[in-house]
Amino acid sequence: MGWIQAITGGIDAAQNIAQGKQAKADSETNRRIAEFQATDALLRGTKEEERYRRLIATTVGAQKASFGQRNVTASGTALDILSDTAQIGEEDIQTIRSNAARTAWGYRNQASEASRWGAAQLSNAYGRAGSTLLTSGAQAYGSWKQDQ
Repeated sequence: MGWIQAITGGIDAAQNIAQGKQAKADSETNRRIAEFQATDALLRGTKEEERYRRLIATTVGAQKASFGQRNVTASGTALDILSDTAQIGEEDIQTIRSNAARTAWGYRNQASEASRWGAAQLSNAYGRAGSTLLTSGAQAYGSWKQDQ
């Protein structure tokens, strides 16, 4: 009867290890996805920044054209308006860049956590497997000892 306990313990230990390895593999997949999302967030932020720079340049160009049609020189109030448009545009661009960086940072934290979690799951699985082998081995020995 003790040999059945030993075999069952071995099977349980192997299942624990297999589950730990699968959890580690799953966490690696999640880490890669989060890293991809971080890179994507920065890329999207760069594209949005470029798009917004073009929009600001178009707006400033339209303002200059409007001033030119009215024979207003680009000085005084007109210059202030152009400067304000450029300044506000640059502040918005900084916000776009900052938001993209924060989003990427969040995804990188997820990637780090996924990696840490997977390593912990594998380590715990080996611990459970070792405990199962010790317990089943002790039970098998106890059964064998009683049979003697």
